[in-house]
Amino acid sequence: MTERLRISEVELDSRVTVVTVSGELDMDTCPLLQAALARALPRVAIDLGALTSADSYGLTVLLAMHHHARAAGGRALVCETGDLMRALFRQRGLDRVLDLRSTLEEAVAELRAL
Repeated sequence: MTERLRISEVELDSRVTVVTVSGELDMDTCPLLQAALARALPRVAIDLGALTSADSYGLTVLLAMHHHARAAGGRALVCETGDLMRALFRQRGLDRVLDLRSTLEEAVAELRAL
């Protein structure tokens, strides 16, 4: 893992995984997130609370994960987005596509209820 991006994966139970992302998500670091999210399918909460930046490559990984999770019969919920990421999602129209939740607790509860 690169120093610019840190990812942790915690399997809460056999059905839900939390992937926490911090640092910079860009062209060079997005393959790390892509690999972590692929391992987390089909129900994953993606905690972006400590993400400091994301370029179009990083946003594409999040969008692809949304589609892959749905195709696998699961869900990918993005949560704990700070003001910067919320503004970026809004600017790119991703707030209308991605499944966004305010808190990690809300995302996990919803995933467990599926």
